[in-house]
Amino acid sequence: MSKKQQTLSSFFGVSPPTKKHQPEPEPKKRLFSEKWLQDVQWLETNDERTEMWCKICRSHPHLADKTGVFYKGSKNFNHPLFDKHEKSKEHINVVQAIANKQASREELSSRPLSRWRDKLNEEQRQALCNIFLLAFHKAKHARPMSSYSEDIPLLKRLGVNVGSAYHSREGGSRIMQSIARSISMELHAKLQSAEFWGLLFDGSEDITKTEQEIVYILSVSSNGKFTSDFLGLIELGADRTAQAITDGLVRLFQDTGLDDWATKLVAVCTDGAAVNVGIYNGVVPKLRQLAAVGDSLVHVLCTAHTLENCAKSADRNVPYCETFNQCVVKLLKFYLQKGGAKKTTALEKLCKENGIAFVKLGKFHNIRWSAWRHETLLKISRLLPAIKMQLATNDNSDLQHICTERFQCFLSHMLEVGNILKTTSIRFQKEKLTIGECKDELMVAIGQFTLLLDDDGEGHRAHNVLNADVDNDKRNLLRGLIEEFETRYDSLKSCDNFLVFDPSTWPQGMQDLHSFGNTTVCSILKKYEAILQLHKDTTVTEWMRLKQAGKRLGASSVYDLVQIVNTSNPDAYSNISKVVRLSLTLPLSSAACERGFSHLNIIKNKYRSRLSHARLSALMHIHLSKQTTETFDPKQAVELWMETANRRLNQGQRGASAASSSSTMQGEVVDSGGDTEEDSGGHTEEDSGGHTEDSEEDGTF
Repeated sequence: MSKKQQTLSSFFGVSPPTKKHQPEPEPKKRLFSEKWLQDVQWLETNDERTEMWCKICRSHPHLADKTGVFYKGSKNFNHPLFDKHEKSKEHINVVQAIANKQASREELSSRPLSRWRDKLNEEQRQALCNIFLLAFHKAKHARPMSSYSEDIPLLKRLGVNVGSAYHSREGGSRIMQSIARSISMELHAKLQSAEFWGLLFDGSEDITKTEQEIVYILSVSSNGKFTSDFLGLIELGADRTAQAITDGLVRLFQDTGLDDWATKLVAVCTDGAAVNVGIYNGVVPKLRQLAAVGDSLVHVLCTAHTLENCAKSADRNVPYCETFNQCVVKLLKFYLQKGGAKKTTALEKLCKENGIAFVKLGKFHNIRWSAWRHETLLKISRLLPAIKMQLATNDNSDLQHICTERFQCFLSHMLEVGNILKTTSIRFQKEKLTIGECKDELMVAIGQFTLLLDDDGEGHRAHNVLNADVDNDKRNLLRGLIEEFETRYDSLKSCDNFLVFDPSTWPQGMQDLHSFGNTTVCSILKKYEAILQLHKDTTVTEWMRLKQAGKRLGASSVYDLVQIVNTSNPDAYSNISKVVRLSLTLPLSSAACERGFSHLNIIKNKYRSRLSHARLSALMHIHLSKQTTETFDPKQAVELWMETANRRLNQGQRGASAASSSSTMQGEVVDSGGDTEEDSGGHTEEDSGGHTEDSEEDGTF
């Protein structure tokens, strides 16, 4: 306000009108432009168009700038710095690497492979097959590739033709990777021929505390052959969310060439982890959004894991179970931890003096599963007289409760209950477990618990008079188990429709059999219409024909129905056979994943803790393959190996001494190039990205 305006304002007693201050308008937020995807070839975005990134930089993380906005993901659409990213050194390196790889592929595709094969005489072919077989044997039995190079001199001395090249650790590792690729190609061909898939996955930490998600896939071939195969590993790292697991599964399908996975996936089996079964943000709901069957995607909680949860919940209903379990753990630590060797030797001596068969106690961390827990309690029961004699001379107050009568009586009850749980758990871990067999095992287990609950034998009655508390604990434990078994297996209800393919559920009368399951088959056709696309009336007619044939031929399982379909006229059951095969792809147990983690820990141990993800996956493919050293045919792997790089095979133009000297020098160069991950934790070609397959060692066979 000017001085004159202030004077007028004070004279008249009013303020002159002032101009209202208007806030500056916020800058308009720019949205993603679809034109950018056409103009910028390397650009990629999510479905919501809220984030964009460079897809080629993300596909080559060892070369890209991981701190750049176009690697992490940019949400700023106002000033997209496309030109700056294209001119960055890291992006140029990635583009150059892709160009070099493409040029190498074009060279390989134009290379007359028959010429290279013709250069190999029979002796050279046999030498290649022998070293491929040796590399397969090492990977199959989880041996490091350092032992591969160590066995070459032994084979030479035994007169085995192994040539004179590819004898180093590096050569063995690359041969192993070629074998893994050939096994993966065979799996890809088998899965492509299957119509439906079931998925198993589970997560755990390896020895380096890295979260690994192991994935298995179930498939049924056109002739009804059921197989469960290792698909791959997903390394999650710090991000262990449901979205990270889902993205990893999708990426694994794409990397293995199974781009049509969404149209074939019909069922998923997981454990009860919240990240998998969350109603809104779990992995299973996210897979249902991607799968063609949508909400009809069957999700089954692993029956073996559910059984363990039943046992734990029933234990919590009995206060004495916690005291009992603590005593067992303390006893195992007493014999297995510091000073345990002397105590075990003394226990073995007591057993020998008193005519008791000695058995060595196992590790206490293995008592989490019903089978291991029962075996541990059985060993303690057999050694209990000698244990009591040894503890009588020991002043350890924590272990004195083991000598009480209550502990001994409860131990006998736990052995009875544990035997039922062990048998049921082992049967739930079968590879070919059908929904009918699963239901039968549940009913048998509940029936056995009921018999124990109603048992009024003289021996039990004598125990009840002396130990009312033990008898009460036993009843509470059995009632808890029956209740848990009846309520925790709700996820199996989603598979109830497929019980119609179990001949044991069919009615005896032919009139009732004619109409049995017709409505259920129609509901299955409607539920899976997106992938089946079968004519309803034709399918129901074939279903009635299959029931009559199954009844006449005495079919007892769904696999007998598959056999009937395979041995009959193909046109007679062309529609209903697809529905039967669909029922076989329902995974009811993820025990295969647990076994896979055991094998993973054998391969990636404390001596090989820096195995790269690519090499670990390759070793797992070989180690878990159905082939053995006796049945493996290396010819396909050799052909693939010949196609993927320039193999300079010397045909003896030089002298034998020169060839031997050359191969020796090459072997020294390769061996001196650095340690491999398997032996000393050094970096290999997967980590450095600086080597290609064309840089393999060459030599003379």
